[in-house]
Parts: sequence; C-alpha cells; structure tokens
Amino acid sequence: MPPFAAELEEWWLGSGYEALTRLTNNEDDNLSPHQCGFARDLQRRLLSFDNNRALQAEIQEAWPAIRSARGIDYSTNLRDKVKDVVRNVFRRPEDGGIDSARAMDALGYLDAMEIDRLRRVETAKAVVEAQRIRVIEAKKSGLEVPPVNDIHPHILEELDRTTSAKYKRFHAGFRSWILIKELTQDADLRKEIPQIMALLNALFPSAVCLDDQDDRDPTPYSPNLRDSIRFAVFEHLMSQDPFSQQRQQAIQTKLLCWCEIPEYPQARDALIRYHEETKKLGEICSSILSTAGESIPRQRPPSDVPTEAPSTESSSLKSRASTAHNSWQILSSSPRTQSFEETFSASSSFDVRRSGLASPVPSSAPPVPNVLLKGMPGREFSPAKTDGARFAGDLHAPPILCYPDDISKTEFLQHPLAREFDMTSLQKSMLGLLIPKELKSREW
Repeated sequence: MPPFAAELEEWWLGSGYEALTRLTNNEDDNLSPHQCGFARDLQRRLLSFDNNRALQAEIQEAWPAIRSARGIDYSTNLRDKVKDVVRNVFRRPEDGGIDSARAMDALGYLDAMEIDRLRRVETAKAVVEAQRIRVIEAKKSGLEVPPVNDIHPHILEELDRTTSAKYKRFHAGFRSWILIKELTQDADLRKEIPQIMALLNALFPSAVCLDDQDDRDPTPYSPNLRDSIRFAVFEHLMSQDPFSQQRQQAIQTKLLCWCEIPEYPQARDALIRYHEETKKLGEICSSILSTAGESIPRQRPPSDVPTEAPSTESSSLKSRASTAHNSWQILSSSPRTQSFEETFSASSSFDVRRSGLASPVPSSAPPVPNVLLKGMPGREFSPAKTDGARFAGDLHAPPILCYPDDISKTEFLQHPLAREFDMTSLQKSMLGLLIPKELKSREW
C-alpha cells in the first residue's frame, strides 16, 4: 500500500521540514501580495517544489521505515475500524465534528479499505471477462456450455460505479475540512505556516509513491483538482494576513465552491453509504469467484447415443443449487452487523433492507431479486392497475376500467425441480429457479 496521510505528515515535519521552510520564505521575493504577477510567481515556485524528484526519492526511501516504526496495521479488520472512524473520528457536527487527534490515522483506514475494494473489483471483473471469452470459444468449438448467471456482473458494475462516486465525495471532503479547521484555528492553537504546508502535502500529495506495479493509487480525483487545491491553500498562506476573518472566509469559498468540495455532513453521509455498499460489493465479488467454475464447457454427447436427459438435468441443477445454497447459508449464518441506520442516526442512514441480498424476511409473494428486473411486469407497476391498457399504450383495448390481465398481477414461474429443495422464494429467485411470468396480453 502507498504511504498514508499520517506517515507523510510525519516525514514532512521531520526530514522535509527544512524544504518547507525554504518554500514558505517570502524574504527574497521582489513582489508583494498586492502587485501584479505575485500569484504567477507563487505558482511557479509551487510547481518547482512539487516536481522536485530529489524530495520524492527521499520520501520513497523513508516512508516504509516510518510505517514500521508507527506499528499501525491498516490491512486487518478494516470494517470494524471504519465503523470506529465514523462513530468516534468523523462524528456528527452536533457531536463535535472531526476529532483532529485521530483524523490522519482514520484517513489511512479509509484509503486501505478503498484499495482493498479496488483489488476485489479488479479480480472479479477479470474472472467475468475470462468466463465470457471461455464461453464464446466453447460455443465456436461446439462444446456444451452450462448456463451462466449474467446478473452478478451487472450488479458489480453498478455498485462499483456508486461506491467510487461516494469515495470521491468524502475523500476530498474530509481532507478539505481538516485543512479548513486548521486554517480557522485561534492564534494560540494555530500551527506555523510550514507545519500547515506539511499537513497540505500529507492530505493532498503532489505524487503518490507506489510499492510496485500491483499497488493501487486510491486518489479518486484528477491531478488538476489536486493542483487547484494545493495552489489555493499555498496562495492563501503566502498572502498578507492569511488568518484574518476575511481571508479565512475567502479560502473556504475557494475550496467549497471553486473546487466543488462537499459540506461536512454530506461527506459524512457519503462515507456511511460507501461502507454499506462495499459490504454488498464484497458479497457480489465472492459470489462471482465462487461460481466461476460452474461454467466450464463440457464435451457435447453424440446425438446417436441415448442419454437420460431428465436425470442429467436434475443432478446438474441440484449440484448448482446446492453450491449456491451453501454460499447463501454461509452469508446468512455470518454475524451480521447492525445497520448504520440504527447505529448512528436516522438522518445519515442507508436502508440496507431495501436490497434483496440483505433481506431474509419471507414475503407472501416472491420479491423481485434485484434492480435489473426493473421494467418487467411486477409490483413496481402497481399504479397501472386502474387502467393497464392506457398505461401500455394499447389504444385499441376495450373501454373498461381494468384490463382483464392487467400488468399489476404478480405471477411467477417456478422450475419443476425447485420444489425438492428446502429453499425460500428469495433463494430460488437468486438462482433463477423462480422468475416473473411474461404476460401474453401485451407486446413488451
């Protein structure tokens, strides 16, 4: 894993402090903050500092020793540690807001969780792509290919997109609010300007040091946004009287409005939702990896050799259902943590019970397994029950209030062998043994 914020700050406050002192020294400047060209001169100076390869090489060489000396393991029990981060570090504003003493270490746990998520998603996508190529080649060769569950890859893509967006939101948000809190401190609690620059270099480093080609950079935003934030803070520190109330209001406006940084409550809410969605994403990745071997192509039997199709189909279906049923039991029997909606607050919650994966409560009718069935006849079209023909655009239908076979009916088809399994309707729908019945009264 790359160096995290707390480790970078320790290096800049130690070995790199002299370089920060030279960077923030204005005694040799020929221009004052009120003269034209002052901002351009600061930008040139900051770019030269950020592209100093000697400093980057020193950081690359020194940070592993800093991590070893600190003795903090960022790779174990990540979910429990992130829960503690939400409860006790990035607290609600009415509970005290950010705990500055623990904030830097907390950012390390969040980055470690994102790196772990990126690796899981990359592995799962590689398995899905290899499976797709294998199925195509098998069909060209005339081999028999077992049916492949194509729902999980779509859910994987959607969850990857939403979790990435939420991580980007709180990643920049928390770091900016840590800076804003430091820039608006009282005079007796405020750090020196080189120390604030050390904090800036730790929160928004100009370059990320990676161990090897398999390492991941968790930074979710572009280098342009990073450079804009760095220059805005550096220009603020180098201006005349940077800690006046007017200047403090100006730097908040630059970060929140110009750089599109979210407010602190929105950043915290994004973290809570990110935590819940990464849990679902981990289950999907595990399911993809566990079922990857089920689509191994088999040699198709000759057409002149009699085979017992019912028994073969029955044994194959039972085998696949048993494997998935066992996986379901493992997920269901694992200790479930209390939802963030109940743990933290109703205002910053994420209702995990909306998902079919996390809702073991049986219902009178089989639930829709996931959002990918959106658009098929089912419960989501209940408002159309008053006039199904008008909703479907069937203008030639008889003028009656309710169509005889209206699209609000909830009808499902069940595989004949599914009755032999001791499974709930939700588990059957997850395996594809229970699907919504297509209505013959409409052309979809």
